[in-house]
Order: sequence, then C-alpha cells, then structure tokens
Amino acid sequence: FGLSHAHAAGLGFYGSAGGGTADWTMDSGSLNTINFGKDTGHFGFGLAMDTAPARDNLFNYQLNIGYDRFSNRGGSAWGSVDFDGFVVSNNFGFGTMISPTTRVWFGPELRVTWADGHPDKFKDYKLRLFGFGIGPVIGMNLNYDDKHTLVLKLGFQYINYFADGEGKFSHATNAADTSWHAYDYDVTEKMLYVTIAYLFRTSADRQLRPQAIPKPRERGATAIISSPLDCHGKAAGMAEAGKIPFSSFRRAQ
Repeated sequence: FGLSHAHAAGLGFYGSAGGGTADWTMDSGSLNTINFGKDTGHFGFGLAMDTAPARDNLFNYQLNIGYDRFSNRGGSAWGSVDFDGFVVSNNFGFGTMISPTTRVWFGPELRVTWADGHPDKFKDYKLRLFGFGIGPVIGMNLNYDDKHTLVLKLGFQYINYFADGEGKFSHATNAADTSWHAYDYDVTEKMLYVTIAYLFRTSADRQLRPQAIPKPRERGATAIISSPLDCHGKAAGMAEAGKIPFSSFRRAQ
C-alpha cells in the first residue's frame, strides 16, 4: 500500500469559542488606581489556512483570520460590555502523522486583537482594545478523504490589552455624567478555547486513498501430462468440442 506526499496547503473556515477571566486596571489620574475583574467569553469565525494538513512534516504553520466577539460580564459599575473586533491567530506547530489519516501537532500561538464596544448601561461611553496574546496550543488534523481535513484545536491564551475609554461616564461616581471623560486601562486576560476548522486541501496536498499494488501477471505454465492416456483423453475432448477435425483424431488413434 502507498500514500502520496502532501506538498501544499489546506484552505477553509473555522469557528472558535472560549472563556476565562480578565483583570482591569485603570489609571484615573486624580483618583487612586481602580481595579476590577470580569468573566469573559469569546466567539469567533473566519478563514483558516494550514501549510501541512496531511503531510508527515515536523513543522506546520496555521493561520486564522476573522471576527471575534469578546464579552465581559460583571465586576464593575458599568455592567456588561461586548466588544466586536478582528483577530489574527498564528500557530506554529511541531508534530507528526500518528496514522495514515491523522496528524497531531503542538506549539506556541501568537494572537493579535482589535476590538471596540460600549457598556450596556452607558451607550455614550466607548471602549477600544488592542491586544497581544501568547500561549500553548495542541491540534489534530483528521484527513478523512483525499480532499478534506477536519482540524480540532485546544489552546490557552494570556492576552495583554491596551484599552481606552471616552464618553459621558465618570469613574468618580460610577455613573453617567454630563461632562466628557477619558480613561486608560491595562487589561490582562486568561482564556481557554476550542477551535474547529474545515479545510479543502489543494491538489498537490491531496492524500490518496490506499490502493493495493497489483501482483505481476504470471507466465502461462505448460500442462504436465502424466501418461499417454491423459493425452488421448484431452485430444478426444477437443475433437468432440470441434476444436480439431474428428478425422485427425481418428488417424491419431
């Protein structure tokens, strides 16, 4: 049995979900530093690419680019806030094929995020985030036919965000205000997530299904006649079947 080697990439789509906690620290200037925590949730989807979905390579690079909904719940006077943004996830994997159709890999993931939103209770106060994240990731590529790959990925991210907010909200009173205020925040998030991706492999990266190697054709063997009676019987049968003239058979007798 034999399998073709992959020489290109897989392209497709992904969906991701996860959650964790975020610690917010605000430098309020005239106020003392204010700290508060929030439970977080993530949901996203977008485009996915992998350089070695079905190849027995030591290294693979996987890229996810798409939309991300970053939700913060509780922990501060402004209540909940949902951020909508853009995320780029870079995975650097090291692994191997553990079976003809399954590749397992692990390595670091680097993530970049841009997002903005506003608190549910204060629509006039806008928050903006820009973050960098790093953490370990483990993935499994399931190549169930010669064209498609299902990717299962589990990871952890430690993300630092630089955030700012401005609008008619005051942290001095934790309430809406007629005056315009601006604040800066440092946010650290710890998040566990799961990603599922579906890839279409390019023609050079299609893993052929195993096919049996045909056996070489055997050369014809000459029949061994054990006695003159065997020869006489075979000639009689051929004469009856019309393959040789019956008269020739009579003369042979």
